[in-house]
Amino acid sequence: MALANEEMVQQKLPGTARFLGTVLVTLGALPVLAKMVGYQFLPSADWVATTTIPGIFGGVAFAAGMLWLTCKSKYRIRGSEIKKAAALLGWPFIGYFFGNNTVVFAGPMILAIIAGHQVELPYTVVDPGRYGTRECRSPVELRDVPFLFNSLCRVPDELRRGLEPGGRIIVIGRGTSLGLYAEGLRRAD
Repeated sequence: MALANEEMVQQKLPGTARFLGTVLVTLGALPVLAKMVGYQFLPSADWVATTTIPGIFGGVAFAAGMLWLTCKSKYRIRGSEIKKAAALLGWPFIGYFFGNNTVVFAGPMILAIIAGHQVELPYTVVDPGRYGTRECRSPVELRDVPFLFNSLCRVPDELRRGLEPGGRIIVIGRGTSLGLYAEGLRRAD
């Protein structure tokens, strides 16, 4: 009887591990997906400072897992040895990004959706006059926010002109003290 239970656990473990991996990848991709759809989430500067070390550990753990999976399945990668080497080197970087995002972004994003209300969080401006791209016109770059998520897009020119590097702004939106979905901003008094 005990042997049958062990076999059952061993059969369910890969499915459980696959489910857990899917959940973690989804949580890691959540900030990127939200940004692609048009929702700009900004974690608070305090939250980013608090989760820097855990974010690094989460990123390294996820990178190690991606490296292990890539090594385990490298025989399935079709193509040249260069393509296999690129996958072996590239997936850990993507894993680090997703692992770090899971720690720094996922909790505050979900909390903002479930229990969020109208909040105002302070941020420091790095560059108010940066040229935009097709995806992010008229950006204002912020300090203490992770790379790729550190720009507020479509900021009116009259507001951008009054901002200076090192100046403070208040970002307004739905969220909590851990972060918010940016809807607007104003200069700090």
